Amino acid sequence: MSVNESRQKNKVTKKITERYLRNAGEYYLNRFPASSLHFLIVMTRKIDRSCRAHPEQDREEWIKCVQDIIIPHFQKIGLINDELYAEAIFNSLKNKGFSKMKIKSRMTQKSIPMHYIEQHTNNNFNDSISVVVFAKKKKIGKFRSEPYMDDKEKQKDLGKLARAGFSYADANSVFCN
Repeated sequence: MSVNESRQKNKVTKKITERYLRNAGEYYLNRFPASSLHFLIVMTRKIDRSCRAHPEQDREEWIKCVQDIIIPHFQKIGLINDELYAEAIFNSLKNKGFSKMKIKSRMTQKSIPMHYIEQHTNNNFNDSISVVVFAKKKKIGKFRSEPYMDDKEKQKDLGKLARAGFSYADANSVFCN
């Protein structure tokens, strides 16, 4: 038995209280930014773990407590702000050279509300700029250190761009001089 396994066996799961949820939520939000939906998912896992250890607790009651009391409290004090979180995630992904399609996918995975995703990806976003950033980072096309020896290498690089979510026209634009 490893050290981690013995620690997990000896660890007693606490009973849920509003104070416990508030403290656990604050601790989580001080380490990781989150949307309100993602925060609810994280707290639901915590509630589920506690309810398995203490079956007398009402799971639905505590989830409702998180939705009605805890999340609005953190929104009021500014620890949860879906709009700012969506903007930060969007800017981070855009600066990495991600395509519009990949940004939408990642933002959806982060449980960001769809209207924020649409707002950021539809306003002033151009894949032709992102494809250049991506190509520079991956040293593809005109950003390669040595020229292509054969068409197979170029097709490989086009494949990388396609998997990154760029259209053929945008992907092909980094091969022109």
